[in-house]
Amino acid sequence: MDCTFEHRGYLFEGISEGGIRTSVVMPRLGLMFDIGHQNPNRINIERLLLTHAHLDHSAGLPYYISQRSLRKLGPPKIYLPKTLEAPMREILSLYSKIEDFTYHYEMKGLEEGEEVEIDASHFFKVWKTFHRVDSQGYTIYERKKKLRTEFIGLDRDELLKKKKEGIDINELSSKPVVSFSGDTKIEYVLTHKDVAESEILFLECTYIDHERNVEDAREWGHIHLDEIIHHLSSFKNEKIVLIHFSKRYPSAYIRKVFSKRIPLSERDRIHLFLPG
Repeated sequence: MDCTFEHRGYLFEGISEGGIRTSVVMPRLGLMFDIGHQNPNRINIERLLLTHAHLDHSAGLPYYISQRSLRKLGPPKIYLPKTLEAPMREILSLYSKIEDFTYHYEMKGLEEGEEVEIDASHFFKVWKTFHRVDSQGYTIYERKKKLRTEFIGLDRDELLKKKKEGIDINELSSKPVVSFSGDTKIEYVLTHKDVAESEILFLECTYIDHERNVEDAREWGHIHLDEIIHHLSSFKNEKIVLIHFSKRYPSAYIRKVFSKRIPLSERDRIHLFLPG
């Protein structure tokens, strides 16, 4: 069963189980983060932002490309770490060969700081993450026109006069609205201001109790609940959506732990990406 979350008009659907499968879709922008499995009803999503190549985040890629071709949909746009582009193309070439079917797709390897347009109002930027293999997270920005500072306070007639004089009274501003971590240590949030200030942050939280402590989490390039609680003051996000819980934890246990450990003042801000 897919999990869902919605905030400020952005709906998210998908599933994230640590070590098993992660794929989260934003229907409004026609994109998905990671593709550790593929819901056949989501083949129409045309953009894939891949965080890294571990199979629980990437295994659905050949199926996705093949199915889009079968359904006569356009080539998908696939974004991934720069270092993964060549080996991923090689893998897809082999899949195409054994399927005896031509794979059509657009793939672009990205480095930290690169920006990609989504539509007239949105773009995304790449940030380094801290995992065991090459990996990156993504921040989506919302772009809007706003009145230039020097014209604030002028009435409508004065503004119209400026426009008739050929003066551009507006300027573009952007704000980070969604960040998605993939697998990472907590430094992903602590070292990237736009991640910590995104309105919505999807953040991995693989371990939540003392059977696997903080040192265990960090050794494998993951985040422990203890670290999130310790650093909560650094999180400026309106909503923090936690994903990628280890399958060692049943959903009921996860909810129980969070109900006990999350401060009451933070419970409206932190959400668990779990079914139901």
